[in-house]
Amino acid sequence: MKYEIKIDKGPEAKGTIDLQRLGALAESFRKIAEGALQIRLRGVSFTKGKKKLSLYDALKVSISGIKGGSTILCLDTEQFGKTLEPYQTDIFRQEAQQALPGETPVSLFISTFKLALDGGKDQELLDKQLLKQLKQFKSVFLNDDEILTISNQGSIPELILKKEDFNKIKVLEEEIPDSEPIILNGIVDELKYSKLKVKIQTAEGIVDGFLSENLSSEKIAQYWGKEVTITGTAHFKPGGKSVIEINNIFEPGKGDSYFSRKPKTETVEQQLQRQIREKGGNRFSEIVGKWPGDEDFEDLLKMLTK
Repeated sequence: MKYEIKIDKGPEAKGTIDLQRLGALAESFRKIAEGALQIRLRGVSFTKGKKKLSLYDALKVSISGIKGGSTILCLDTEQFGKTLEPYQTDIFRQEAQQALPGETPVSLFISTFKLALDGGKDQELLDKQLLKQLKQFKSVFLNDDEILTISNQGSIPELILKKEDFNKIKVLEEEIPDSEPIILNGIVDELKYSKLKVKIQTAEGIVDGFLSENLSSEKIAQYWGKEVTITGTAHFKPGGKSVIEINNIFEPGKGDSYFSRKPKTETVEQQLQRQIREKGGNRFSEIVGKWPGDEDFEDLLKMLTK
């Protein structure tokens, strides 16, 4: 697939681009494309730890030439249908993935910016970390008048970016809470596609989750249809939606049903304080008088699993 990046009203001579600027543009471009792909594959754009999925070939974009007039970079890339392993597109089968084989890194870059700037029904394809990457793309602009246009030679709606557009992205990113550690209790309601996608039925409804890189699918499989208590990270999205990255799974204990609720924008400290206040006298009573203190999240997990 062929695309063009056109730079108008920049300080550089037409038909040229500074090498340092080109490197910054390429690095930011790749990170946005990677985050946009990951959020479709796993439900969240960026996570810590070693990545199991190799996306090097899938995210490859080559510069095939530079045109004059304006500065126009000519790009070549392949569709994901040719570069992604089949299992990588079977983790989730959401509407957002049905068209993924026909997408490219550049088309995801375009659609992600359009979603952030124009809104739409697919807001779950944005999260705070991906919006931060979009916001950082502002650094490739060298003056306030510059215009950057990305197109597929007229076959898809072009993306036109100006420096002022990033103000809207900044506001949207700041409205989304930071990812937070979370404790969740519920029934493992659904396992899909190599058991990497998980649904947990809580007292307040279904919560979507996925297994972290260090957690094997066999660990969750034994709990299908059973009640569990999990710890992990809640990644928030626009409109209050979230997805849980599951780090640990435990047999539930007395009082764990308190955590059978959908993620809210509160920290584990706030969760435990409210649990102690509302459900005093259960297995967490030993934390009373010790919180807040020097305990970190791992210390709390040890208390929960005694």
